[in-house]
Amino acid sequence: MTTLSHPFKDSPEPLEVPKEHAANVDALYEWMKDQPRFPSFSKNHAHLFLHACLWNVEDAKKALQKYAQIHANSPEIFDNRDIMGSGVQMTLNATHMVALPRTTPEGYRLLYYRLSDTDPSKMNFAEAVKSFCMFNDAQISVDGIMEGYIVIFDMKGVRLGHLARVQFGPLRVFMSYIQDAHPVRLKKIYIVHTASFINQVMALVKPLIKSELLGLLQFTTAGPEEIVGVDYLPKDFGGPFDEVATMHAEQKKRLETEYRDWLMDSSALKEAPKQKGTSSSSNAIKPPVKAFRGLEID
Repeated sequence: MTTLSHPFKDSPEPLEVPKEHAANVDALYEWMKDQPRFPSFSKNHAHLFLHACLWNVEDAKKALQKYAQIHANSPEIFDNRDIMGSGVQMTLNATHMVALPRTTPEGYRLLYYRLSDTDPSKMNFAEAVKSFCMFNDAQISVDGIMEGYIVIFDMKGVRLGHLARVQFGPLRVFMSYIQDAHPVRLKKIYIVHTASFINQVMALVKPLIKSELLGLLQFTTAGPEEIVGVDYLPKDFGGPFDEVATMHAEQKKRLETEYRDWLMDSSALKEAPKQKGTSSSSNAIKPPVKAFRGLEID
């Protein structure tokens, strides 16, 4: 049972819903409360997932079901979410994870990720996935209902040694979560400074990628300034904002202070175990019928 406000830390009351979607948010929330194995999802969860699924109720049901199941079945990623844990700290000290301050004219948030320490021995893949998910959950809380996200993965400094440390189990969980359960609208994923061994990377992940996500990927050997323009970027790339390292340090501190308890509390947002002695139908989540639409190609 959670004790804090989720998915938005500072919004315990439901956010205002566009009038044309209010009835569907109410209906989805009532359905959520009727699921015997669901955690204590809030009405804001109903709003967030419906928005991510382009206001399609059945798609939102499927995404919520997948979210609860993945959180329950992947404790190495979604349990013990202490930002001060040694594995998470190792990841945060070896990477830069930054939400850039300026949104696009369409209202999209830019997220930038790169290595800050290129030593492959500093990467524990499961802890990296865990840290990534924690960072993104906190950013959703900061942003509220965001029109969309553009992700920039910078491969500068990535080596074959990093590829050798990828674990298939956490990778499979990550790909399933991002494609089927992450409650945001992904608009584009740029892979910049693409490494020469990108074909080996894609050979590893392509079997796990659905066509919708594949259509969002764009690879370039150029830097981010060639993709989104310097007006949106830090000084590292000729832009007006603080250096990536400075923004990372500030956002890391926010996670460690404002979001530490909230992230640990979020570990309870998972499907409950089946109750012994009850019928399978009483334990079941009512299955939706349509596919998740959280991934959208412009």
